Amino acid sequence: MEFCEYCGNLLNEDGRCPWDGCPHNAILDAMAEAKAADEKKDKSEDKT
Repeated sequence: MEFCEYCGNLLNEDGRCPWDGCPHNAILDAMAEAKAADEKKDKSEDKT
């Protein structure tokens, strides 16, 4: 059982906070976007 470090709610099974406005979810979203951008960049560099 894990708690959100920002608001103290119990995290959902997927690791997200149940409160939609929580900074924890915004950070997870930003990290996912950055990872996707890095993977896209790596794939385009492999083709050159």
